[in-house]
Amino acid sequence: WDTGNTGASTLGNSNVYPSDDTPSGMGKSAKLETRFVGIGAIGKLAAGSIFAGKFRKVDGTNGILDFGRLWTARPKRLRGYFKYTTAPINYASEEFQNLQGQPDTCQIWIALVDLDAPLEIRTNPRNRQLFDKNAPYVIAYGELSRGSDTRGWEMFEIPLEYRDTGRVPSYILVTSAASKYGDYFTGGTGATLLVDDFSLDYDY
Repeated sequence: WDTGNTGASTLGNSNVYPSDDTPSGMGKSAKLETRFVGIGAIGKLAAGSIFAGKFRKVDGTNGILDFGRLWTARPKRLRGYFKYTTAPINYASEEFQNLQGQPDTCQIWIALVDLDAPLEIRTNPRNRQLFDKNAPYVIAYGELSRGSDTRGWEMFEIPLEYRDTGRVPSYILVTSAASKYGDYFTGGTGATLLVDDFSLDYDY
């Protein structure tokens, strides 16, 4: 696991950290918080996020990430626990100004892909490259989005919808974010997502 917030953390403390708040009362969960990082008006919104893969390098206050871990199995679903507190969206990029004031939305998604290397993600608006769930390299995909508070910890199940059962995946991608549109620097300050106990279910 790694976080996409390394670039933003150059402007302040990290907004992704371990928490003692867990569904079982033992161990640690991952706490992802959306916040403005910087000094005064100098800075940017950073949506708390983690992903299966590796943060490759900083591009100014943006990041270049390698999404995915080597994987060839075909799970049926992703299962785990999450706890979410939303907040009104108070920072929005030009293309998402219509979301101002609406409740922020967390997102957890999983994909199996057929690629020769990890998927390169770039968050810099000048050369942005993000994951496309409709791309031809996607073999299976599933997601959970929620724009309201949970009642404490809740279990989730995300079924994987297979688009091609004849292709063998090469990488698995799993991402959790406190703000669904965080890659576009859009979200609500204070939106917080905790996740724990991820596992995969199989039919075999």
